[in-house]
Amino acid sequence: MTKNRAAQRTEETQEAILQAAEVHFAANGFFPTRLEDIAADVGITRTAVIYHFKDKETLYNAILAKLFAELDGVIAEALTAEVPFFEKVEGAVTAWVQYAGHRPTLMRLFMREVAGSQDGLRPEVSEFVDPMFSRLITTLEEGKQAGLCRGVDSVQFWSILAGATMFFIMDAPLLAGEKFAGSNAAYQASVDAYNRELIRVIHGLLDNT
Repeated sequence: MTKNRAAQRTEETQEAILQAAEVHFAANGFFPTRLEDIAADVGITRTAVIYHFKDKETLYNAILAKLFAELDGVIAEALTAEVPFFEKVEGAVTAWVQYAGHRPTLMRLFMREVAGSQDGLRPEVSEFVDPMFSRLITTLEEGKQAGLCRGVDSVQFWSILAGATMFFIMDAPLLAGEKFAGSNAAYQASVDAYNRELIRVIHGLLDNT
Protein backbone atom coordinates (compact mmCIF):
# COMPACT_ATOMS: atom_id res chain seq x y z
CA MET A 1 0.00 0.00 0.00
CA THR A 2 1.36 3.39 -0.96
CA LYS A 3 1.88 5.80 1.88
CA ASN A 4 -0.42 8.78 1.87
CA ARG A 5 1.10 12.14 1.11
CA ALA A 6 0.81 13.43 4.69
CA ALA A 7 2.77 10.49 6.11
CA GLN A 8 5.40 10.89 3.41
CA ARG A 9 5.79 14.60 4.19
CA THR A 10 6.16 13.78 7.88
CA GLU A 11 8.95 11.31 7.15
CA GLU A 12 10.67 13.75 4.82
CA THR A 13 10.52 16.53 7.42
CA GLN A 14 11.83 14.26 10.17
CA GLU A 15 14.72 13.13 7.96
CA ALA A 16 15.56 16.74 7.08
CA ILE A 17 15.58 17.64 10.79
CA LEU A 18 17.84 14.70 11.59
CA GLN A 19 20.30 15.61 8.85
CA ALA A 20 20.50 19.26 9.89
CA ALA A 21 20.75 18.41 13.58
CA GLU A 22 23.49 15.85 12.94
CA VAL A 23 25.70 18.56 11.45
CA HIS A 24 25.02 21.05 14.25
CA PHE A 25 25.54 18.60 17.10
CA ALA A 26 28.73 17.22 15.55
CA ALA A 27 30.16 20.69 14.99
CA ASN A 28 29.09 22.39 18.22
CA GLY A 29 28.22 19.74 20.78
CA PHE A 30 24.94 19.21 22.59
CA PHE A 31 24.57 22.29 24.80
CA PRO A 32 25.62 25.05 22.34
CA THR A 33 23.37 23.68 19.59
CA ARG A 34 20.08 25.53 19.32
CA LEU A 35 16.86 24.11 17.95
CA GLU A 36 16.25 27.48 16.30
CA ASP A 37 19.34 27.01 14.13
CA ILE A 38 18.33 23.49 13.15
CA ALA A 39 14.84 24.70 12.29
CA ALA A 40 16.26 27.52 10.16
CA ASP A 41 18.33 25.06 8.14
CA VAL A 42 15.25 22.97 7.42
CA GLY A 43 13.04 25.97 6.74
CA ILE A 44 10.60 25.35 9.58
CA THR A 45 9.97 26.77 13.05
CA ARG A 46 11.41 25.66 16.37
CA THR A 47 7.91 24.59 17.36
CA ALA A 48 7.76 22.31 14.33
CA VAL A 49 11.02 20.63 15.39
CA ILE A 50 9.54 19.99 18.85
CA TYR A 51 6.40 18.61 17.23
CA HIS A 52 8.47 15.88 15.57
CA PHE A 53 11.03 15.42 18.38
CA LYS A 54 9.69 16.52 21.77
CA ASP A 55 12.94 18.12 22.94
CA LYS A 56 16.62 18.54 22.09
CA GLU A 57 17.71 15.41 23.96
CA THR A 58 15.16 13.27 22.11
CA LEU A 59 16.43 14.63 18.80
CA TYR A 60 20.06 14.07 19.75
CA ASN A 61 19.42 10.48 20.82
CA ALA A 62 17.48 9.81 17.63
CA ILE A 63 20.53 10.84 15.61
CA LEU A 64 22.81 8.52 17.56
CA ALA A 65 20.32 5.67 17.21
CA LYS A 66 20.10 6.16 13.45
CA LEU A 67 23.86 6.39 12.86
CA PHE A 68 24.86 3.52 15.13
CA ALA A 69 22.13 1.29 13.71
CA GLU A 70 23.48 1.91 10.21
CA LEU A 71 27.06 1.26 11.31
CA ASP A 72 26.09 -1.87 13.22
CA GLY A 73 24.27 -3.13 10.15
CA VAL A 74 27.27 -2.96 7.82
CA ILE A 75 29.60 -4.47 10.43
CA ALA A 76 27.17 -7.30 11.21
CA GLU A 77 26.88 -8.05 7.50
CA ALA A 78 30.67 -8.40 7.25
CA LEU A 79 30.92 -10.60 10.35
CA THR A 80 28.19 -13.01 9.22
CA ALA A 81 29.58 -13.48 5.72
CA GLU A 82 30.54 -17.06 4.82
CA VAL A 83 34.22 -16.28 4.35
CA PRO A 84 37.49 -17.27 6.11
CA PHE A 85 38.35 -15.65 9.45
CA PHE A 86 40.77 -13.01 8.17
CA GLU A 87 38.36 -11.95 5.45
CA LYS A 88 35.68 -11.44 8.10
CA VAL A 89 37.98 -9.24 10.15
CA GLU A 90 39.09 -7.32 7.08
CA GLY A 91 35.47 -6.91 6.02
CA ALA A 92 34.43 -5.57 9.41
CA VAL A 93 37.31 -3.10 9.49
CA THR A 94 36.58 -1.96 5.94
CA ALA A 95 32.90 -1.50 6.80
CA TRP A 96 33.91 0.60 9.82
CA VAL A 97 36.42 2.74 7.95
CA GLN A 98 34.20 3.36 4.93
CA TYR A 99 31.15 4.21 7.03
CA ALA A 100 33.23 6.51 9.21
CA GLY A 101 34.63 8.18 6.11
CA HIS A 102 31.14 8.63 4.70
CA ARG A 103 29.66 9.90 7.98
CA PRO A 104 32.47 11.65 9.90
CA THR A 105 29.80 13.33 12.01
CA LEU A 106 29.34 10.05 13.87
CA MET A 107 33.01 10.05 14.85
CA ARG A 108 32.73 13.55 16.27
CA LEU A 109 29.51 12.76 18.11
CA PHE A 110 30.96 9.58 19.58
CA MET A 111 34.17 11.30 20.68
CA ARG A 112 32.09 13.97 22.40
CA GLU A 113 30.20 11.22 24.18
CA VAL A 114 33.41 9.52 25.30
CA ALA A 115 34.99 12.79 26.43
CA GLY A 116 31.89 13.75 28.39
CA SER A 117 31.45 10.42 30.17
CA GLN A 118 32.83 9.99 33.67
CA ASP A 119 31.15 6.73 34.64
CA GLY A 120 30.97 5.05 31.25
CA LEU A 121 28.84 5.73 28.21
CA ARG A 122 25.27 6.88 28.66
CA PRO A 123 22.70 4.05 28.46
CA GLU A 124 21.31 5.64 25.28
CA VAL A 125 24.73 5.17 23.66
CA SER A 126 25.70 1.84 25.25
CA GLU A 127 22.48 0.38 23.91
CA PHE A 128 23.93 0.58 20.41
CA VAL A 129 27.68 0.37 21.01
CA ASP A 130 27.77 -2.66 23.32
CA PRO A 131 26.14 -5.22 20.97
CA MET A 132 28.31 -4.09 18.06
CA PHE A 133 31.50 -4.28 20.13
CA SER A 134 30.44 -7.66 21.51
CA ARG A 135 30.09 -9.08 17.99
CA LEU A 136 33.57 -7.86 17.08
CA ILE A 137 35.09 -9.36 20.22
CA THR A 138 33.27 -12.67 19.73
CA THR A 139 34.60 -12.97 16.17
CA LEU A 140 38.18 -12.45 17.33
CA GLU A 141 37.80 -14.82 20.27
CA GLU A 142 36.52 -17.52 17.94
CA GLY A 143 39.52 -16.97 15.68
CA LYS A 144 41.89 -17.31 18.63
CA GLN A 145 40.20 -20.48 19.89
CA ALA A 146 40.49 -22.02 16.43
CA GLY A 147 44.19 -21.14 16.28
CA LEU A 148 43.69 -18.84 13.32
CA CYS A 149 45.46 -15.86 14.85
CA ARG A 150 47.72 -14.78 17.68
CA GLY A 151 46.36 -14.55 21.20
CA VAL A 152 45.97 -10.78 21.25
CA ASP A 153 43.71 -9.03 23.72
CA SER A 154 40.42 -8.66 21.82
CA VAL A 155 39.34 -5.45 23.55
CA GLN A 156 42.71 -3.81 22.99
CA PHE A 157 42.80 -4.95 19.36
CA TRP A 158 39.47 -3.40 18.40
CA SER A 159 40.11 -0.33 20.54
CA ILE A 160 43.37 0.34 18.71
CA LEU A 161 41.68 0.13 15.31
CA ALA A 162 38.64 2.16 16.36
CA GLY A 163 40.64 4.91 18.06
CA ALA A 164 43.09 5.28 15.19
CA THR A 165 40.27 5.48 12.68
CA MET A 166 38.34 8.09 14.65
CA PHE A 167 41.42 10.29 14.88
CA PHE A 168 42.14 9.91 11.17
CA ILE A 169 38.58 10.65 10.04
CA MET A 170 38.21 13.69 12.27
CA ASP A 171 41.59 15.24 11.53
CA ALA A 172 42.63 14.09 8.06
CA PRO A 173 41.34 17.20 6.22
CA LEU A 174 42.88 19.47 8.86
CA LEU A 175 46.26 17.73 8.82
CA ALA A 176 46.37 17.73 5.02
CA GLY A 177 45.71 21.46 4.74
CA GLU A 178 44.15 22.27 1.37
CA LYS A 179 44.60 18.79 -0.07
CA PHE A 180 40.93 17.89 0.41
CA ALA A 181 39.46 21.33 -0.20
CA GLY A 182 36.52 21.00 -2.55
CA SER A 183 37.54 17.49 -3.60
CA ASN A 184 35.42 14.58 -2.44
CA ALA A 185 37.39 12.28 -4.73
CA ALA A 186 40.66 13.20 -3.01
CA TYR A 187 39.10 12.63 0.41
CA GLN A 188 37.71 9.23 -0.59
CA ALA A 189 41.06 8.25 -2.07
CA SER A 190 42.68 9.08 1.26
CA VAL A 191 40.10 7.00 3.14
CA ASP A 192 40.73 4.07 0.78
CA ALA A 193 44.50 4.37 1.27
CA TYR A 194 44.04 4.45 5.04
CA ASN A 195 41.80 1.39 4.78
CA ARG A 196 44.55 -0.52 2.97
CA GLU A 197 47.14 0.46 5.59
CA LEU A 198 44.82 -0.63 8.39
CA ILE A 199 44.42 -4.03 6.75
CA ARG A 200 48.21 -4.37 6.86
CA VAL A 201 48.13 -3.44 10.56
CA ILE A 202 45.53 -6.15 11.16
CA HIS A 203 47.83 -8.80 9.75
CA GLY A 204 50.77 -7.43 11.70
CA LEU A 205 48.78 -7.77 14.92
CA LEU A 206 47.08 -11.09 14.23
CA ASP A 207 49.28 -13.23 11.98
CA ASN A 208 50.68 -16.30 13.68
CA THR A 209 53.85 -16.26 11.57
